[in-house]
Amino acid sequence: MSTELINRITVKKDGVYLSSHSSNDTSPYHSWRCKGLSEIYAAEGQKGLDREVIRMLYEYAELRGSHKSLDRYRYAKDTPAARAVYQKYMDKIDDRYGQMDEADQKSVWYKPTEKAKEYRAYEREMREKMYSEIAERCGEYDKKQKNKDLER
Repeated sequence: MSTELINRITVKKDGVYLSSHSSNDTSPYHSWRCKGLSEIYAAEGQKGLDREVIRMLYEYAELRGSHKSLDRYRYAKDTPAARAVYQKYMDKIDDRYGQMDEADQKSVWYKPTEKAKEYRAYEREMREKMYSEIAERCGEYDKKQKNKDLER
């Protein structure tokens, strides 16, 4: 399985663009309009975009390079505070999984039982909360940058 490597995130009038390439691809980075992120940005604004970028970074993408558009996401994700939030929600998910009996656990990904379906719904809900909570740190980054600019 490959990882999407992102070296720039740009919001333009017509949508959100990523400059990226796949880790198993030798081609150079290329910029492309990401339909999913563009739709989320149009519907939910910066907070929604931040949440979805954080989701990508936890599930299948990595930041590369030093473009300033990546700084807010590094600030949000690569800190002890973010790791604590991640651990809090993973512990909740693991605890719920551990409460199921073995048959339900075995069925989580193949022909799920009702308990397994409930677990998957719970896991999705906890991950959504986790990504949102971590993404809130992007706003903290913006405030810090604004204060730095005011001090100059």
